[in-house]
Amino acid sequence: MRRAAPIGAAALAGGLVFAVATPALAQVDLVSPGVFSGQIDVRLSASDGETSWTQGGFGKTRYGGSGAGETVRLQIASADLVWRPRLAWDLSGFVDAVAQPDQAHGVDLSEAYVLYKPLPRADGLRYSARAGLMYPPVSMENDGPAWTPSRTITPSAIDSWIGEEVKTWGGEATIARRWEDQEVSATAGVFAGDDTSGTLLTWRGWALHDVRSTAFGDFPIPQVPAAHKPFFATSQGPYSRSVDEIDGRPGVYARAEWRAPGAVTVNLFYYDNAGDRTSVVNGQWSWDTTFWNLGLRLKPDDKTEVLAQAMTGRTVTGFVTPVGWRVDAGFDAAYLLVSHDLGKDLVTGRIDGFQVRDHTFQTLDNNNERGWALTADYRHPVTEQLAALVEVLHVYSDRPSRAYVGQAPRQAQTTIQTALKLAF
Repeated sequence: MRRAAPIGAAALAGGLVFAVATPALAQVDLVSPGVFSGQIDVRLSASDGETSWTQGGFGKTRYGGSGAGETVRLQIASADLVWRPRLAWDLSGFVDAVAQPDQAHGVDLSEAYVLYKPLPRADGLRYSARAGLMYPPVSMENDGPAWTPSRTITPSAIDSWIGEEVKTWGGEATIARRWEDQEVSATAGVFAGDDTSGTLLTWRGWALHDVRSTAFGDFPIPQVPAAHKPFFATSQGPYSRSVDEIDGRPGVYARAEWRAPGAVTVNLFYYDNAGDRTSVVNGQWSWDTTFWNLGLRLKPDDKTEVLAQAMTGRTVTGFVTPVGWRVDAGFDAAYLLVSHDLGKDLVTGRIDGFQVRDHTFQTLDNNNERGWALTADYRHPVTEQLAALVEVLHVYSDRPSRAYVGQAPRQAQTTIQTALKLAF
């Protein structure tokens, strides 16, 4: 299989060697205690409804039911060890090794990149760049340690999908200008990998969870009878590898942000993985996936924060036919989140809406989907390093393809979780 991971790893290693060889050796810090950090997330959950997508079903939450009753689980949901080496006064690294029980490998790389970030200029102009394995700057929720959500246990449908299918080997540059009480910035990126983006979104649909893709991991695809697969799809493997390079074509993304007066921030993001739609290597197809994402952050007062994102896009794969591409699906999602500070504690509520619009072969393989979700979280800091969270997540969705495996197309699912998050 041709993969982007070795190429990205070589580029990252080369950047580290070059940085260490620079004259600013006095600024290098590779192994002091200050460059290491991490977190451990211990999770107790109870879920009803159908089998989770992490176990090969169509369930929308990380911890699904047994299909016949409620399932209770106690496990370490994730453990991260983050290394932030200082390579020069304006150059640093970021390497996140993560252990997740829902991934193929016990320990894998979540992100690994080099960051160049000099001090802002006197005129308010600042710029930065980074390169390696990384998430593009889409999510507004995952601003906690190691790209985890800070307000809830489970991110929105949008940011759950970013976590599983939008990770790249590439580089990006950002330029920003601040004046008085506002700032404008622009980011552009070029990347390899992520050619399979759209696989899960089409054949499984949206989901709400906090499982992150890794450099060498994979995710299960719900298996339906061969009679309901659109011709070529029988050659798709049972798993999707999120960061594979399939067709040798680079993708691009761009982002613009305005931090306006009055504690208002607006951003617009565009993504195109430029997949050729027809290449396949070891059961992994190249998908052509594009989307727009609009984000809004508002702080009406010192204790309240409002976040909102809206996404619309399209994903296509397979050879063209007289009636269109083998698989052609549009997708849309949006959420509104409100957090309120109660002194030490934080309460958060969120509403999600999502859909997939299947444009081809619906009589054979109907991938249409509509759904919504409600999330409520309570966060309490036990100590400076330890936080306790409680979450209730309810998801409803209507997906006709469930009928192919003998399930009702309309399903509702509730997950109650308690998380203890230890940062170190």
